[in-house]
Amino acid sequence: MNILKRHLSDAELVEYFQQVDFNLEKIDDNQRAEALILQQTDPQKGYPRLVKNLQIYGQALSIELPVETIPIRLMLNKIRLSSLTSSIFEKKRKEANEKTCILCNLDRGQRGVIMTLPNTRQFIALTNPAITLPGDLTIAAVHHENQLISGRFSDMIEIARSLYNFSIYFNGVMAGASSPHLHFQADYKDKLIGEIQIQKMLAGQAVGQARMKRILKCADLEVYTIENYLRAVHIVVTKNAELLLEFFERYLAVLNEASYSLRGIPNVPDYGSLIPAFGTMESEPRLNIMLKYYPDYEGYILALFPKKYNRPKCYFQKGKKQVLVGLGIKEALGNLITARESDYKYLKENLHVISQFYLETSFSIELTETLIQVLKNL
Repeated sequence: MNILKRHLSDAELVEYFQQVDFNLEKIDDNQRAEALILQQTDPQKGYPRLVKNLQIYGQALSIELPVETIPIRLMLNKIRLSSLTSSIFEKKRKEANEKTCILCNLDRGQRGVIMTLPNTRQFIALTNPAITLPGDLTIAAVHHENQLISGRFSDMIEIARSLYNFSIYFNGVMAGASSPHLHFQADYKDKLIGEIQIQKMLAGQAVGQARMKRILKCADLEVYTIENYLRAVHIVVTKNAELLLEFFERYLAVLNEASYSLRGIPNVPDYGSLIPAFGTMESEPRLNIMLKYYPDYEGYILALFPKKYNRPKCYFQKGKKQVLVGLGIKEALGNLITARESDYKYLKENLHVISQFYLETSFSIELTETLIQVLKNL
């Protein structure tokens, strides 16, 4: 199927533009994305599966829990079950190619808006029926390409600039991606608890016992780490897109070298081994990424979460010992999603298990410290 045929024109979105803040003389991709969300959630004209899932989502449960002083949002969201159990990267390439890819073969009624970047690359912004928050978007390449960030971070920067009311996310291979087709995610800014915490810490406010520590200042770019924050993370702040791209490429190279130590861990594939869905060896680090652009002051905030894997040990247990969770970018940003009531109740009463999830899936303190020392010398 040709994805481009699912494009919604401005003429088809005109009634929804009137419900968002827009300039009829100069409609941009951000306004199109907001109008798309309204159109696809319209009970009469929208995307049937999304409309149905929104009703189910209305029954979701959530609670804020203090895990080692850090607030985590635990959610019971039954819609996410298929995503939590996805094994797409374990499948053979022929089972994960264009013929069966859910982003190449869109659902009935699923439509989107085409985004053409300055480099002429094209993406389609789609509403995500597997809702984590209302307004979820999937931003997919219009042609089937592997889910790799190498050589594509410049696209992420341009998408963040275009969708300035949204945070843009990326899950790497073996770090939470549920499709082998190149795609980013987006949600309205600062809706996830971890995003709000990062903003607070950048403003000098405390979040539990977590502390933000600057590790690098170079020209118009600053890099921070956050100590006592359950998971490894690096925060980059800059107004210079070229410098941001240069730093990211160096960071990816440094993280790649450090990742070769991820070997012999139970249930975790050795780094650099075969990815059956791609038919090639693993070639880039396991990473969750968040990027935001603020047009008011033309600044970027980038969050990088280096990972061992996206699944903790309990995922591989049997029977009552199993807990179905996957730690991708939403979980890295403090929104821990379960899809079974038994898992939700268990985790709500056993906060130490949540702490263990982050410990098992994130880069270790030792690996993170090695990474920091290299970053200081960039």
